[in-house]
Amino acid sequence: MLRFPFMQRLVAVPLDWLMQAAIALLAAIPRLLLILTVAAAFEVTSVSLVLLLGCTSWTQSGRLVRAEVRRVQQLSYFEAARAAGLPTWHLMRYHLLPNILRPIMTTLPLSIAAFIVLETTLSFLGVGLPAETPSWGRLLALSRFASSSWWLFVFPILCLLATTLSLRQLLLINKR
Repeated sequence: MLRFPFMQRLVAVPLDWLMQAAIALLAAIPRLLLILTVAAAFEVTSVSLVLLLGCTSWTQSGRLVRAEVRRVQQLSYFEAARAAGLPTWHLMRYHLLPNILRPIMTTLPLSIAAFIVLETTLSFLGVGLPAETPSWGRLLALSRFASSSWWLFVFPILCLLATTLSLRQLLLINKR
C-alpha cells in the first residue's frame, strides 16, 4: 500500500501486476530490434547506451527476484516475523534482501557478458557507441573493408571470447 500526500486514505497499487506486465511487454519485443529502434531515434552516447541496455535487459533478473521474494514470503520464519508485528522495512532488510542478493550476484556476470556482446553487435552495425570511441564491434566492422588485415578480425574476437568465458567462469566460482 502506498500513501500519497494528496489523498487521505491508502491506495492499493498492484506493483506485482505492473512489474509482471512490464516484464511480459519487454520479453515480447526482440531486444536487438528495440535497441536498434531507440538508438536510431536518439543520439547514442556511452551513458545513454548503458541506460538503454539496462532498461531492456532487466527482465530475467526481475523474474528471478520476484520468484525468490515469493519463495521467501512462504517460509515459516518470514511468516513468524510478520506475525510478530515487525515493520515492513525490517522484513525487507533482514529477511528479503539477503535472500535476493544471491540470485542477483549469480546472474550478474552473465548479464555483463550479454551487455558486452550486445554493445559489440551494435557497434558492428554502426548504431552503438560514437565513431570516435574504440570498440570491438567497430574493429570487426573495419575488418570487412580490409580483408587482408586478418588481425582486425581475430584479435577482437579472441578478446570478446576471453571476456565472455572469464565472466562465465566468475559465475561458476560464485555458485560454489
